[in-house]
Formats: sequence, structure tokens, C-alpha cells
Amino acid sequence: MRKRIRQGGAVMLALALAWQTGLVSHVTAATAVETGRECSVTVELDGSSEELKSLSIPVKLYRVAEVSESGNYTMLPGYESLKLSEADSETTAQEWEEKAKEASGLVKEQEPEADGKLTVTGGTGTEGGLTPGMYLVETEEVQSPEYTYTFSPFLLSLPNNYYGTTGSDDWVYDVTTGLKPEQEERLGDLEIEKTLTSYNETIGKTTFVFSVEAVKEDEVVYSDVVSVTFDRAGVRQVLVEDIPAGSEVTVTEIYSGSSYENTGAVSQTVEILADGTEGSPVQVSFTNTYDHRFNGGYGVVNHFDYTEEEGGQEVGQSGSGSWEWSQLPDNTAAEE
Repeated sequence: MRKRIRQGGAVMLALALAWQTGLVSHVTAATAVETGRECSVTVELDGSSEELKSLSIPVKLYRVAEVSESGNYTMLPGYESLKLSEADSETTAQEWEEKAKEASGLVKEQEPEADGKLTVTGGTGTEGGLTPGMYLVETEEVQSPEYTYTFSPFLLSLPNNYYGTTGSDDWVYDVTTGLKPEQEERLGDLEIEKTLTSYNETIGKTTFVFSVEAVKEDEVVYSDVVSVTFDRAGVRQVLVEDIPAGSEVTVTEIYSGSSYENTGAVSQTVEILADGTEGSPVQVSFTNTYDHRFNGGYGVVNHFDYTEEEGGQEVGQSGSGSWEWSQLPDNTAAEE
């Protein structure tokens, strides 16, 4: 029997910033845009976790359109398909997001030099000396020991006005904006190494069983039972994959074979490290030896493979695929 508990996944971190997108709402400003005046942009992480604020987050700015004194946009070469000149007060937030994604795709395709760069450290970062226009804001993915943070690209107008939130239609040349981070839990692996120092061929194969339970922030995030089978003395390993990084995992040998005794620790606790970091996968080791009894103790693992039908529904929904059952000698065979 096996039970796995998953938490995390992609979790949107709410920033609740009224000026999040930073887009001009096509209001007629009291004064003309000073197209020769330099602008600056400050990126903040207000409301984010202290962990995220402790990271250095690289941000790049790409100018995709120039702006006239009257506040109208003209696309720069390579970005004509964005058609920002057609945007108006009826353009929805979703449409702006789609334009930002399209602009991001054009940047990846053309690989231009960034028009501005900044690094958000301690929750804030600023870049100055920017020519007025519409900018694509691209933020690099960053990782902490336990999480991966990604950021949605967005379009930002320099200068900007906040008539919809402040009632003032003056142009703002030093613009403050925020990011939209998504937090995804990082996972790591655990290797259980089993050493059998002596073996009795007369009683045949013997199986050893381990319980694996991981706890993070006082909640069980992983629970499973794995086994390893021997037909001779030696060393074997079983890999337990996709355990949330940062969790404390306790491995306990709950069955030591009918005629074999554990000569070391029966239970061990370690912290899971994310895949790709030094020391991953973490390892625990157990040692057993023959105790001169003649009781056999051999088991099998019920293994299920799922095959999804082409064009089928999600796993778990009827008619979407089929399950194939097989019996394996232990969990090391499941890895193969």
C-alpha cells in the first residue's frame, strides 16, 4: 500500500498593488509628454515573503514602442505586431497580459540588448536614464533552497499617469511598479542504501521493508513504504523521488527479514535537499546480518503503470486510459 501527500505546486503570491501593470489608461494629460526627459523605474516586492526579499532578482527592460508628446505609441522595429496604438480604455487586463506574452516571445526570438537592467535586492531595485516609451519588463527565475520563483512579463509605460487611482492626470517620470511572482515547491530525492553482510542461501530470497515519512511545517507531505530484496549478501540502493525540499524525512526499517537482524540504527531522520544542489540525493544507510534462524521472508511489490489514450481525459477520469498491473520483487526493480 502506498500513500503520497503532495503540497505546494504553483501558488500565486498576492501583491495587491493598485498600479501593478503600470499601463497608461489613455487619459488626456494636462501637459504634453516631455519626450526628451529621462525616466526611472523602481520595482518593489511589497507584501512578499522575507525569503523572496532575501534573494537577488535580475530584471531587464526592453523598449518596444516610442511615445509622442500627445501620449500615442509607435511600435519600434521588430515589435509591430503588438499594435499598441490600437489599445484604448476598453482594452482588458487579460488583453494586456497577452500582449506582454507576445512581446516576451519577440524578445526571446530576436535577442536584442536590454535597454535597462536592475537587480531587486532587499525587496526593491531602481534603474534610471530610460528614454520615454513602452517597455517590456522581464524578470529572471530565481531559486531558494526550497522554492522556485517565476515572474510574469508585463508592459510598463514611461512616463505614466495614475488618473484612475489618484485623480491626477499629470505625467509621472519616476515610476514605481511591482512584480507578479509565482512560488513553486522544489523537490528532492532520498536514497536508501541497504547492506546485507551475510546471507543464507537455504532459506532463499529475503525482503526488507522501510517506511518513509516526511514532515514540513508540522504537516505530513510525503508518506510511503518501499522495499529491497536480496538473493545474496551485498549492497543495494532504492531511490525515493520527489519529496518536498526542506522537509524532515524519517526512514524506519519496519521489517528486517525473518532471519536477519539490524546491526545499526533502525530509524534515521534527514533533511531533503532540492534536486541539483550539493548533497542531493540525501542518503540513509542500514545494515543487517544473518541471525542463524531458518524462517523465510520474501515479498513482492504491486506495481501499476498508467497509459493514457490519445486525446483522452485527465488521469483518474473514466475512459481516459488503462492501468497495467505487475508484480515486482522490490522497489529497486520499479526504478529499472
